[in-house]
Amino acid sequence: MGGWVEAISSLGSMAFGAGNYELVGQYVQISMIGYTLCQIPMGLIFGATIDKIILLMGFSQEIADLAKEFVWVAVAIDIMDGIGEAYGDFLEVVDKESYANIMDSLSTLVDVGMVALFVIKFDATLTVVGLVMVMDTCLFFSLNIIISIKMGWIVKFEGGLFGKLALRNKDVFKDLFKTALPLAFGSLLGYAEWEIMTVFAAILGPAEAATWAILGFCWDIFESTTEAIGDAGEVRCAYQMGKGRPVTAKLAAYKTIFIAFMVTVLFSGIFLSLKDVLPPLLTTDPTIQGMLVELFPLIAVGNVAMNIGMVCWALVGAQNRYHLATSIAAVSSLLVTVPIGVMMSVWLRIDLQGLAFAVVTGDTLTATLLTVVLLMSDWEKLSIKIQAMVAAGSEEDSDDSSSSSSSSSSSSSSSSSSSSSRSFKRCGSKDIDAAITTTSESKSVSVGSKATPDARIPPIL
Repeated sequence: MGGWVEAISSLGSMAFGAGNYELVGQYVQISMIGYTLCQIPMGLIFGATIDKIILLMGFSQEIADLAKEFVWVAVAIDIMDGIGEAYGDFLEVVDKESYANIMDSLSTLVDVGMVALFVIKFDATLTVVGLVMVMDTCLFFSLNIIISIKMGWIVKFEGGLFGKLALRNKDVFKDLFKTALPLAFGSLLGYAEWEIMTVFAAILGPAEAATWAILGFCWDIFESTTEAIGDAGEVRCAYQMGKGRPVTAKLAAYKTIFIAFMVTVLFSGIFLSLKDVLPPLLTTDPTIQGMLVELFPLIAVGNVAMNIGMVCWALVGAQNRYHLATSIAAVSSLLVTVPIGVMMSVWLRIDLQGLAFAVVTGDTLTATLLTVVLLMSDWEKLSIKIQAMVAAGSEEDSDDSSSSSSSSSSSSSSSSSSSSSRSFKRCGSKDIDAAITTTSESKSVSVGSKATPDARIPPIL
C-alpha cells in the first residue's frame, strides 16, 4: 500500500514544477485517502488471521493470543505512519525538506524515549506500547499540519488539500493510481526476493539462516546511505521535467548517479576495512562470525550495484515511467536472482556466498539496464508528456468548477422574487469564487506549460 504514498515524490514534484499548486494538493489528498482505504481491508484480513499465522509458524497459543490483541494497534500504527509519511513527502516536495527531516528525527527520538519509559518504569504491555507509538505519530502529524499552516507554507496548496474531494477528478486519480501500482509492486517484489533468499539459506542450515538475517541488517544500512540521494534526485528531476526543463532534468539525473556512486564506493571501502571488527559486534557465535567475514567482500561489491540500481530506478520514475523501472527489476529478480539462488543453494549446495552471488548478479543487471534506459531517454519528449498530464488534470478540475458555477446560476434564476436579493448575493459570491478559481487554474496551467529557454520545447496550451 506504500505505493500511494511514494507516488507523491514524483507526481507532486512534476505538478509543483509546472506551477499547478492545486494539483499538488489533490495528489496528496488522494494518496492519503487511497492508502487508508486500501489499508483498512488489509488490516481486517490480517486481524482475522494473525493467530492462525502465528500458530502455523510454530509459536505457542499464548503468543498467538498476544498477537491477536496487538494486531489492531499495529494496523493503527501502519495507517498513521503512512498518512504522516505522505504529508512529510509533500513538505519535501515543496522545498521544506529540512524541516520535515528535523521533525521526523525528533519524532523518532521521542518515540524511542516514550517506549523506553513505559517499558522500564511502568512495565507496560505490548498493546500499551503500541498505543504510545500511535499517540506519538498522531502528535507529530498534528504538529506538522499546525506549524505548516501557521507558517503559511501550504496556502497555495489548500485548494487541492482541503477545498474539495479530489477523488472526483478522474484524470488525477488515474494518473496517481497508474504510478502507485508499480511502486507498490516494486516494494513487494524487493521484500519478497530477500525473504525467498532467506528460505534458501534455511535449506543450507540454521546457522546460515541466522547469518543471512544479520546480513540483511547490514544490507539495509547500506541501502539507507544512498536512499536519500535517490529521493532527492527524484524530486529535483521530476520538478525540472514538470517545469519544462528537460536539459536541466537530465543534468540533475546524471549528477545524482555520480554522487551516489562516489558515496557508495566510499561506504563500501569503509565497510571492507571493518570486516574483522563488525562481526563480533553483531554476534557472539564464532561460526556466524566466520561466515560474515567471508561474505563482507561480496556485499561490498554488491552494494555498489544495488545502490546505483536504486538511484536509477528512482530517476526513471521521475520520468513518470515507474512501470518500466518495475518491469526491469521484476525480470531481473524472477529470471536471474531467484533461479541462480535456487541453483546455488538447492542444486549445488554452495554456502551463502552462492546466494550473495545471486543477489549481486541480479542487482548488477538491474542497474545496467536502468542506466541504459536513462542514457537512451528522449528527455524533451518525456517532459512534454508530463506537462500534458499536468495540464489535463487542471482542465478537468476547471470543467468541474465551471459546471458547478453554471448550476449555481441556474438555481439562483429560478428562485422567488421575495428572496431574489439574498439569493443573488449568495450565488454571485459563488460565481465570483468560481471565476477566480478557474482563472488561477488557467494561469497555473499556462505557467506549467510555458517552456523555458533551457528546454527548447513549444508551450502546451
